[in-house]
Amino acid sequence: MTRIRFLFIVCILMFLPACRNQSFVLQEGDLLFTVGKGESELLKAIQNSTSGKQEIPFSHVGIVHIENDKLFVLEATSPQGVVITPLDSFFEETARIDGKSLMAVGRLKEPFRYSIRDAITNAQKHIGKPYDYAYDEDNDAYYCSELVRYAFTDSLGKPLFEPLAMSFKNLETEEIDPYWIQHFERLHTPVPEGAPGTNPADMAKSNLIDIVHTYY
Repeated sequence: MTRIRFLFIVCILMFLPACRNQSFVLQEGDLLFTVGKGESELLKAIQNSTSGKQEIPFSHVGIVHIENDKLFVLEATSPQGVVITPLDSFFEETARIDGKSLMAVGRLKEPFRYSIRDAITNAQKHIGKPYDYAYDEDNDAYYCSELVRYAFTDSLGKPLFEPLAMSFKNLETEEIDPYWIQHFERLHTPVPEGAPGTNPADMAKSNLIDIVHTYY
């Protein structure tokens, strides 16, 4: 075997593992849309109210933050409230099918990427605040997609993600899900049907982002 041919084969063998090991790389400000692990009543009610039959029933969303080359997720989750979570722990809380995480990555389109640095700062300011069980945009508590909505703002401080009319109706029965009736009765407040808000399933379809990767 000639020296040139030998060196060529060595280079190929060195190159192939690199190709096999190539994987998707998360970026600062990416949005992680997930299906929650477990079968809690809250999770079921969220999925029943926000996901169509042909859609992945995303029930949670968090913001990727990179600090000292380590990956974290800024998120508002029940019951902890607003927290910063190591990425590995975030994956552990995600439902799986055939060993694959039910998670999609949303990335802001280029015209809106200027907002990412401030979005991280905005979200960090809320760490330690409670989870928003009332789904009320006027209190100082946050549910997952509400945190994202108020983190990403334009140059005037206005949220980039527009609010949608919230619905707590079961998509199959078209009636308010019994879980939500009991939930808001405990809070001594009416079900805020039609009030402005957000949800992960609709946010994943926003024209502000592209779904650039899925893990399932």
